[in-house]
Amino acid sequence: MTSLPFVVHPRIVTEKVTIGNDQIGILEVTRKGYLTVAEKAFVDSVMQGSDGISQIVFLANKISKELRTTPEKAYMAITDVMQGKDEGKLNEAVANEYAEEIANITSKMSESLQRRAIAATTILIQTRVKSDWTIEDTLKLDPEFLNQFVALYEREDQREPVTEQSKEKEASDVVGK
Repeated sequence: MTSLPFVVHPRIVTEKVTIGNDQIGILEVTRKGYLTVAEKAFVDSVMQGSDGISQIVFLANKISKELRTTPEKAYMAITDVMQGKDEGKLNEAVANEYAEEIANITSKMSESLQRRAIAATTILIQTRVKSDWTIEDTLKLDPEFLNQFVALYEREDQREPVTEQSKEKEASDVVGK
């Protein structure tokens, strides 16, 4: 890889984290404290066009016109109904009259979360564990692996800092003590 002519070189600190458990197996994965452009772009491209929020906003605008309320109140009513809170006149009306649309949005959002988990797991394994890993390989994994890889992806996306190990700790890890 070609290096940039940095005036100050970046401090590269990584750590090894374990993913899995005794039941499903344990993998060791490098945590960098950030996502690479390729990792972020891969997940973003898989998620293209699956924004549930825009669907809720569209429905909120429709409800606001039909039920003569503000889009904000309609939006809050939709999200309340999606969480099972259908008390109140507006919430009851939304739950009864727009149940099919809300169920459709909820289903698409759930589908979207699953697709994101598969994409995040696949790209992290490809870039940090095994380069020839495929989406089909990910689909064969135990769902607990997906949960743990998504948690790692979120930590990296939030740029959670990697704590630098002391030289003694690093040496003890190498020699196995």
